[in-house]
Amino acid sequence: MDIINKTKIHFLEVFRKKENPPYIHLPRHIFEIEKWAKKIIQKYLEVDREVVLLSVWLHDIGQVVGEDIDHAINSENEVRVFLPKMEISPERIGKIAHCVRAHKCRDIQPNTLEAKILAVANAVSHMTDFYYITMMSRLSKETALNKLKRDTEIIKFLPDIEKEIGPFCRAWKELLNAYPD
Repeated sequence: MDIINKTKIHFLEVFRKKENPPYIHLPRHIFEIEKWAKKIIQKYLEVDREVVLLSVWLHDIGQVVGEDIDHAINSENEVRVFLPKMEISPERIGKIAHCVRAHKCRDIQPNTLEAKILAVANAVSHMTDFYYITMMSRLSKETALNKLKRDTEIIKFLPDIEKEIGPFCRAWKELLNAYPD
């Protein structure tokens, strides 16, 4: 079995063991990101496909493991614990850790193509699933609109994808604005 499938199984097992996971739709979200990451990778032949796909499966694992801190930090920590067991070089682990930590584009910005692909695939996945509706119902319309705005900015890292996803951005903004308070 290859390292990507082993990592996928690791994520799913960790998720299943968590009692009352904070985000019940997390596996669905990760599969959606994987779909987009694979699509985006096809446009960039120079990208390290394995780094991107390992990052996809580990970037949100911090929502179900680690301390009660930022899940990107928890996820980065899990990368540094799990991947050495898979005999991945420290250099590649560092690349994956950067992708995972930078996927939210908050305290650390993505500075590699692989990290940008993960961040964009994550942002796009919110637009092609029910993420904003869930956020609006759990938190608020304003929170969902702010997240859409951040996701729209992240997508600009890859202009080809931004052009393709533009209609989704506009449609979600219109839908969220039209939804009654």
